[in-house]
Amino acid sequence: MGVAAGVMGGLALAQGVMGAFSASSAASAQAQAQKLQQQQANFKNEWAHAAEQRNQMRQFQANLERNALIERGANTDRALAELYLDKNFQNAKGTLSKQTAATNAQFLGTMQARGMGSTSGTARALLRQNMSAVSANMIALKTNYRQSYKDIENQQSQKLGQRQFSFQEQSVFLPVTGGIADSSSSALTTGLISAGIQGVAAGYSANLQYGGGGGGGGDYTASPYFVGPRQ
Repeated sequence: MGVAAGVMGGLALAQGVMGAFSASSAASAQAQAQKLQQQQANFKNEWAHAAEQRNQMRQFQANLERNALIERGANTDRALAELYLDKNFQNAKGTLSKQTAATNAQFLGTMQARGMGSTSGTARALLRQNMSAVSANMIALKTNYRQSYKDIENQQSQKLGQRQFSFQEQSVFLPVTGGIADSSSSALTTGLISAGIQGVAAGYSANLQYGGGGGGGGDYTASPYFVGPRQ
């Protein structure tokens, strides 16, 4: 009955080997499916990341263009404001000088009409008083002129302060890799070991079942799947 034990053990071994290869194939297929899912997720994430980076660059470019318009407008407004301020200041000085000359001429004419010379103490005192008032007006005019220049400069600074210089650094997309265990090799190894054990067990069981009737054919140690010491 040793042949029967060998056949039964061989069948068990064959079934075990087929099961081992099947389990290994299933594990490999599962790992490949997980890798494919990971690749698809990386592709979608990379696409979204690239779109976000493009939007950031568009926003940065828009800010640069807006900044240029703000700067151009602020500089133009300051140049025009200073030009008009200079003209107004020159006109104001000219008007004040003309008014001063006219006032002095009128004053001297009045003094002469009253028989008072321009060298008299009263005439000189009144003339100094008039010139002091003119000097005070000129100082006030210049002070207002300088303050107006500062106001124009401050207005330009406020307008320039509306510019946007913030920039978000471009980032590099890092795909998700690893983390997928391919257990096909271990499944195959485990399955083959298990198949060997099953083959030996099946041969031994068959030998016990069919080898008890006597004869040399009943010696289970003759089975190729016997792993113990031979008799």
